[in-house]
Amino acid sequence: MKQPPPSSPQQPASEDKAGGYGGDYYGYGYGGGYGYGGYGEPAGAPGQRYTRSLRDYFLILRERIWYLIVTFFIVFTGAILYTMNSTPIYESGASIQVLRRDLNPLRTTEEINTTIAGQEDFNTQLQVFESNQIVNAVADRLKDEELKEFRAPYEDVKTFVGPLTPQQILIRNRVIIPRRQSLVIQVMYAHPDPRIAANVANYFAEEYINYNLRLQTSDAMKAVEDLKVRQDQQRKIVEELESRLQEYRRKHNAVSLDPKTDIDAQELLNLDMIRTTKKRALDEAESRWSLIQDYKQQGRDLAELPFISDQPVVRDQMTQVSTLEMNLASLGKRYKSKHPSMLETTEIYNEAKRILNTNIGIAVQKVYSDYLVAKEDYESAQRHLADKRRESMDLSQVRIEFDSFTREVEVARGLHQTLVLGLTSHLAKINLIGPSARIIDRAGEAIEPSRPRVALNLVVGALGGLVLGAGLVFLMAFFDDRVKSAFDIESEVGLPLLGIVPRIRSQNSSEKALAVAGNLDRQVTESFRSIYSALKINEISRNSKVVLLTSTLPSEGKSFVSTNMALTSALHGERVLLIDADLRVPNVAKSVGLENEKGLLTVVEGKDTLDNVIVKGVYPNLDVLPTGGRAKNPTQLLNSSEFFAILEKVREQYDKIYIDSPPVGAVSDAITMLPLVDGIIYVIKFNTVKRKTAKLNVRRMMDANIPIFGAVLNQISVASAHYYYNNYYDKSYHNYYLDSEDDSDEASAEENTENSENQTEEKQS
Repeated sequence: MKQPPPSSPQQPASEDKAGGYGGDYYGYGYGGGYGYGGYGEPAGAPGQRYTRSLRDYFLILRERIWYLIVTFFIVFTGAILYTMNSTPIYESGASIQVLRRDLNPLRTTEEINTTIAGQEDFNTQLQVFESNQIVNAVADRLKDEELKEFRAPYEDVKTFVGPLTPQQILIRNRVIIPRRQSLVIQVMYAHPDPRIAANVANYFAEEYINYNLRLQTSDAMKAVEDLKVRQDQQRKIVEELESRLQEYRRKHNAVSLDPKTDIDAQELLNLDMIRTTKKRALDEAESRWSLIQDYKQQGRDLAELPFISDQPVVRDQMTQVSTLEMNLASLGKRYKSKHPSMLETTEIYNEAKRILNTNIGIAVQKVYSDYLVAKEDYESAQRHLADKRRESMDLSQVRIEFDSFTREVEVARGLHQTLVLGLTSHLAKINLIGPSARIIDRAGEAIEPSRPRVALNLVVGALGGLVLGAGLVFLMAFFDDRVKSAFDIESEVGLPLLGIVPRIRSQNSSEKALAVAGNLDRQVTESFRSIYSALKINEISRNSKVVLLTSTLPSEGKSFVSTNMALTSALHGERVLLIDADLRVPNVAKSVGLENEKGLLTVVEGKDTLDNVIVKGVYPNLDVLPTGGRAKNPTQLLNSSEFFAILEKVREQYDKIYIDSPPVGAVSDAITMLPLVDGIIYVIKFNTVKRKTAKLNVRRMMDANIPIFGAVLNQISVASAHYYYNNYYDKSYHNYYLDSEDDSDEASAEENTENSENQTEEKQS
């Protein structure tokens, strides 16, 4: 039967906040703790998440700069070709002043007010100018030879329904421009022929004036006809209403009906006050009964409720029970439980408790009875109030209907008089209608073409290329779901970033596995030292003995990180054991140059002892436990009591134990071992694993409530590290310190080896 190791430092989420892993550990709230910089601003305060800055978006552009360059070149080249092949276009314009008349129907045509009355009126005239009615009127004025010249440049332009119509051509090339702070509108028209452009612009101005004049005259005549019809209809309505009013007076004898004011107001007010009082009493009784129900559901003592404990019988009985409890406590110090005094006092105490419970039940029943009485009183008061209201409404119905008939007749008479006056006014205005606009400047033939605008086209092409290129870059970045930055790890995956490990090129697996021992790459060595230091500054990771290393997918460098982390701990004087728990694809023994004939499998299967299979002295302070081959049932073996016994035994012999486990996204072996370890280091390969996949597997591991110390981003190039993780790798300072250590690397390695051996001998002695 599998049990978690007793020495495993499993702590609740609330304690992790003090440890530095960030608030709300199991809710992905990594704000403090290992708050390193990188792709996104570092989280400085607990609970604060990474956020993208301007520099982060620059890095996104830098990563895909060629997409931006190619897009810019294509768009800018297209702008140049479009400019060179465009037909010269001439533009002419006419200016129109919109006139607004005053409201005096007897004015003359010379009395014109040109001040603007409101922006809405002016915008309405703009919409009229842009309407299809004006376009159709201008198209009708193009006849014969002028129409042919007008359509000639557009003969080759086709649409889905055939060649362009004159109306479509007019709409495409017409521009209506309102002049600010004035009642002036300028109409511009563009055409390859400057004469046609000027003529069409003048046509637009003239047809706008003619259209408004026709519209005003037509609307005025229509308004007069409508008013005549409405006047006749309203007159008939007035006659009918007057007849109905007289009939109502005779029927209800309401000729001398005087208004009554608030006949039943005082009685209604009294009933409403009674209802309010009953409602307040019901709310109080219902609240007490609800509290009793809640206490019963929660299993709490009803005597804690003040309105229960204040009952005299309950209060006296509680005092007696408390006294008996103190007597029992006093006698318990002097006698044993079988003593006659103890038995007698206990019996009295139990009887008092029973009486107390009975009294509490009686008090509860009384509360329930009070609740039912209050409910009945409230419903009765509510019925009395409703009955009185209906009675008052019936009594006043006659008066309301009479007043309604009277007001309806008065409104109908007033509306009829208004229609009569409106009809007379409109008949007077028809003869005074004049143009509502006038032409200020007529359009003339343009001398120079207005298009193509070379400078503008080039600027638009350049800006468009940059914008489209940047948009393409950010679109690709949006769909790129691979982990490559601290922002991805902190915000998306939900882990703190322990450190990054640069890629080692042109080396075999054995040399990479011992990179720290042989100082194969100074940057790699310094990376593992930084990770080791980051684990040491946190209380949980510092006190953890058994650390599991896993990843999302195979080939992410999990074994490489495991081996070099073990070497780094060994170089710092710790007794370290590296366990290869990847029973499916073992890699540790091969990486460190060991035979894999016996190991973890032979011990679990009972074929050998643990001391015989552990390879000791692989490196000073470092022992290795290989797999001893591949297993057909690795999950069952790792879930066995034998494997648990192995971990319990090595806990007593070593300061630090690193377990290289299979990828958690491929198999469940790592999940099986989680209850047996003290913490987890998650290895992520740069620009390979999808964020959603990593996040899903991290959430699976968090369900085991085992601390995840953080993530190690592996196999990142030095150039990428410089761009994405400037807080980790600043080339100037980083190279300065590494170069200063170049001459003393060999001596330091020998000194570390000697110190490690001495510390080992001291511990053994």
